[in-house]
Amino acid sequence: MTTKTLKKVTIVLITILLVIVFTIGYKQYQRNQQEIKATHNEKKQKNAQKSIGHLKTIVESENSKMSEIDQYLKKLKFNGTAAVYEDGKLKLNKGYGMQNINEEKKNKADTLYLIGSSQKFATGLMLKQLENENKVNMKDPVSKYLPWFKSKRPITLNQLMLHKSGLYKYKASPNYKNLNEAVHAIQQKGIETKYYNKNRYNDANYLVLSRVIEKVTNASYVQNFEERISKPQHLNFTAFYNDSDYQSYMAEGYKKDSLTGNPIQQYPNILNQYDGVGNLYMAPSDMGKLILGLQHNELLESRIARPLIHESKTSKYPQPYRYGFYSFADKNRINGGFFGQVFTTYFNDKYIVVLGTNYENSSVNNEKKIKHIYSRILKQNGVYNSVGKSY
Repeated sequence: MTTKTLKKVTIVLITILLVIVFTIGYKQYQRNQQEIKATHNEKKQKNAQKSIGHLKTIVESENSKMSEIDQYLKKLKFNGTAAVYEDGKLKLNKGYGMQNINEEKKNKADTLYLIGSSQKFATGLMLKQLENENKVNMKDPVSKYLPWFKSKRPITLNQLMLHKSGLYKYKASPNYKNLNEAVHAIQQKGIETKYYNKNRYNDANYLVLSRVIEKVTNASYVQNFEERISKPQHLNFTAFYNDSDYQSYMAEGYKKDSLTGNPIQQYPNILNQYDGVGNLYMAPSDMGKLILGLQHNELLESRIARPLIHESKTSKYPQPYRYGFYSFADKNRINGGFFGQVFTTYFNDKYIVVLGTNYENSSVNNEKKIKHIYSRILKQNGVYNSVGKSY
């Protein structure tokens, strides 16, 4: 091959190579632009969904009971937000005291509180939905859904739901980065034999159930909550601990120093491992909306919802506690406390009362306050649920 011919061949090869490189580069550029556009649209859509707004303060002036509740909470210097529904209508929704003491930021109707174990109520509702969809059977062992979850005695989903698994009490660790790691730690610790099949309240039970929910749906707990609970019920003032769009609405938690009486700020640091059990923030009025959804058969059909709400001490529901809440003769109760915040709910068909506090600053704690409101002011002492009766 002559030098001249070699030059021509080289030029042709370089040209072909440049065309290939350009084509590949251009296609990659197009893909990048599509990804950027998709990301932009996703962010745009998210921002549109997260135009949160605000909730108005409500104290229905012509309703003497609401005025009395308002005065009662003022008198006790309640630090939190109260929401009261009467016959399905929001009649009181008001903040009291401080959301952030250091910044002198006040609690409002739309302040979000860390609801702690009240989140088990939402987890229980999702579990009941999956049960109704024949995706889980409460009599099955956990190992059917999480094959690696081996234990020296069989643990059923029902035992977890009723807090009868006997699992060692869950101890959070900053070493666990997520729910999956927490549940593996629970499995490794195993069963404390003397508590097997006996009632002992334990976060470990609902952490395992939350992981089962993820497994059978092939979606995260957060995705399940959004699709099954939050979006259908329009819970616009409910968010997980790490949702940046809601940070300014989230209350800071405080505990009273036993020596000085001063508030000491609490710093949640392990919420990443508490999916389903205690890492959800909520405005009290949103909890009311969720309960109304259950009562109106929007989350579960009537044949399932009615026994779930009303039965106690029957073959189906042998104890007051079930699926994350309690069914008593005069009311149903949901409660949780975490990092200085307490979130308590009483409800029947007439009233829903929700108190979220981020600082229990008096001897009259959240439970005593809500009991006084429900029993003394609203006079809801009659029979709501028939103990021992099946529906």
